[in-house]
Amino acid sequence: MEDLEHLLALARAGDGTAREKLLAECRPFIARVAAGLCRRHLEWGFDDELSIAFITFNEAIDRYEENRKVPFLAFARLMIKSRITDYLRKEARASAHMAGSLNSEQEDLSVPPLESSLAWQDYLSREAAREREEEIRDYTRMLAEFEISFSELVRCAPKHHDARRVLLDVSRRLAADGSLFQQLMKTKKLPLKELSLLTGVHRKTLERGRKYIIAMALLWHHCHEFLYLCYYLKASGKGD
Repeated sequence: MEDLEHLLALARAGDGTAREKLLAECRPFIARVAAGLCRRHLEWGFDDELSIAFITFNEAIDRYEENRKVPFLAFARLMIKSRITDYLRKEARASAHMAGSLNSEQEDLSVPPLESSLAWQDYLSREAAREREEEIRDYTRMLAEFEISFSELVRCAPKHHDARRVLLDVSRRLAADGSLFQQLMKTKKLPLKELSLLTGVHRKTLERGRKYIIAMALLWHHCHEFLYLCYYLKASGKGD
């Protein structure tokens, strides 16, 4: 996928072609989010939830505020969640009304309507914090499979930005190489010889940065699952 941040910036600046490309390339993401919320398979052109999710994603492009430090895809996901939840709640109320069992006093208000800006900002802050914590828990469990603790990452990260940039590039290339990444996942060991040949980085350098490379490669490979952590990873890379 072409750099999402670049497409997003162009779309927000009024580039219609960039917006269409962003929407097209994010259709699988939109479908995963909607299907996950509905807990069933959805089909484009048949299920209203997909149409709602697509329209909401398009709206999220314009409503996104980068200064809130929430990655765009996470922001769009929260908007989609709020809209679909509201839609399902209204559908449930309509069905209950038709069945003669509507009870307006028991209406579920767990997700604030987007029309209430203060309620939405509070909802966004709470849900973003919850999702960050959930990502850290899931990532910590993943790291444990490689006998790496989340707290170790601070200690094993290269102190000098040039060295960190080199290892980040190595980890990115490892994550992008299907064969080497599968080898890593199967053996739980860094393929030092092959990785050195692929990147040109000396084997001893790779050995010293083993835990950091593995941890970052896992993030790069699972970026769509760890939206917040990857957002910070990309931001730190830009700051070098």
